[in-house]
Amino acid sequence: MIKTGKMFALIFLPAALALVFGLALVQQKNRELSAAQFENQLKNQWLLVSIIQGAALDGEAFKNVGRTLGLRVTLVGRDGRVVFDSGAGDEPLEDHAQREEVRSAFLGVPAMVARRSATTGIPTIYYADRLGPDLVLRVAYPAEFYQAQSGALMTQAFSGLLALMVAVFAFALLVSRSAARTLRSLGRAVTEARNGSQSLPSFDDDSLDGALYSLSAATRELRQFGRENADLNDRLRYILDNIGEGVVLTRGDQILYSNEKAAEILNYRLPGSVSEVNQAEMVAFLEAVTGPAPPAEASVGGRTISLSSHASGQDSLAILHDISDRLRYSGYKSDLVANVSHELKTPLTLVMTASEVLTRDPGMPREKSEKFLATILSSARRLNALLDDLIALHRLESQGRPEGAECDLDDVMGDVADLVDPAGKEIVWSADGGRAGVHSSHLASVLVNLVANAVKYSSGRKVEASVRREDGDLVVRVADLGPPVPPSERGRIFERFYSLSPSRNREHSGSGLGLSIVKHIARLYGGQASVDLNEHGGNTFTVRLTEKPGAKAAGRDGGGS
Repeated sequence: MIKTGKMFALIFLPAALALVFGLALVQQKNRELSAAQFENQLKNQWLLVSIIQGAALDGEAFKNVGRTLGLRVTLVGRDGRVVFDSGAGDEPLEDHAQREEVRSAFLGVPAMVARRSATTGIPTIYYADRLGPDLVLRVAYPAEFYQAQSGALMTQAFSGLLALMVAVFAFALLVSRSAARTLRSLGRAVTEARNGSQSLPSFDDDSLDGALYSLSAATRELRQFGRENADLNDRLRYILDNIGEGVVLTRGDQILYSNEKAAEILNYRLPGSVSEVNQAEMVAFLEAVTGPAPPAEASVGGRTISLSSHASGQDSLAILHDISDRLRYSGYKSDLVANVSHELKTPLTLVMTASEVLTRDPGMPREKSEKFLATILSSARRLNALLDDLIALHRLESQGRPEGAECDLDDVMGDVADLVDPAGKEIVWSADGGRAGVHSSHLASVLVNLVANAVKYSSGRKVEASVRREDGDLVVRVADLGPPVPPSERGRIFERFYSLSPSRNREHSGSGLGLSIVKHIARLYGGQASVDLNEHGGNTFTVRLTEKPGAKAAGRDGGGS
């Protein structure tokens, strides 16, 4: 906002400069007029003296005229000799032939010259003109007479300037104060209008008042539009940050936007421009995406990404979808079908072969037929176990963690101990007491599969099974005495139908899905399954299950066998 001092300066300084400039012009004009008047005055005095000279040529008359008019009168002959000079005594004067005004007058041109007089020694103004063919009449005034007139004009001009300056100062002060008040009021009104206020002061000007109210209305509309636009942007950003696809918007080298899903899919948070990307693979991917012919699929960081690109002017929109899991699932499904077909084929072949033999030889001895019937029963049981495990695995893959599930650890441990056939081996059972935040069937399935595998495949005579609480997790451990699982195969034995090396005992065959079921139950509870070498030279299978908050342990630790 312009303050009073600035407004005063804006008004007073230009006016003062204009007055000074005007005074200079007027003073120059006055000087010119004064010089012209003084020259006319000298001409008139010269005429008067020339008239007197025509009537009387004696020196006394010239002296009287000089004294009366305050003039110095000089007559100069053609030869430069001074005939008469009213300002000199009886001594002769120097030759005046080279005086500028005398020389000009003899040439027929009247002249007025100002200089210091060689006779009197004071500044003097001379006017000379030819009086006859052989005489020049010269009149002179002291220069101080002319300077006094100029000084009087200058004093008068400065007095007028001072009066005008005072008037302009007062006027500028009044106007600046009034204008500053008006501008401050207008500034406050503009600020209120810019803030959208509907109560604005009036300036008794329809155009100005209308402009202020229009500004206020426009401000309110813009603010409303801004709020709506901000809400829309927030909703759009929320949607883009929570959809299952990655979104990357580019314009040339600039990366205008990328959502959180894009950073997750690419495992890289994109900067503001392609030139700032510091990974060669990512640079190649972005160049392909923003190129004229984007590919339908791309591989980045071991992931397969499906691309859908859309261009609009200079902008390019790429929608990313991670199809790695889908491709892996498709591979798993193909492997599963192949493995299931292989696992089903062997028992089905045995059933069909034994049935065909019994059908063709109805009179077969009982001892022999019982062997074929036992083969059929064993193969049927194997098929049934395989189907049960497949159904259980499918349920685990398709369902979520059961809400509010709890079980009693002692009860589950006792049920599993009764269910598992020790096959002549010693099974040591131990568990923390109380209730746990897991489903009883899931915990039982983990224990049954791990203990049954240890009984079947270990060569030792002892198996240890325990359930403990550690750091908020429920930890199931089953240890055997060997032989150990080779380190190269420990990461794969939890895969479906994975066949372990012959180093393990394969006298008892299973569905090949038991450890895969254990792994899926662990994932269902946010945990993991692993196998490590123990101090006895055997294997310890460990499964961690995260309990739901709120599950409380009883106040005792117990175990059973």
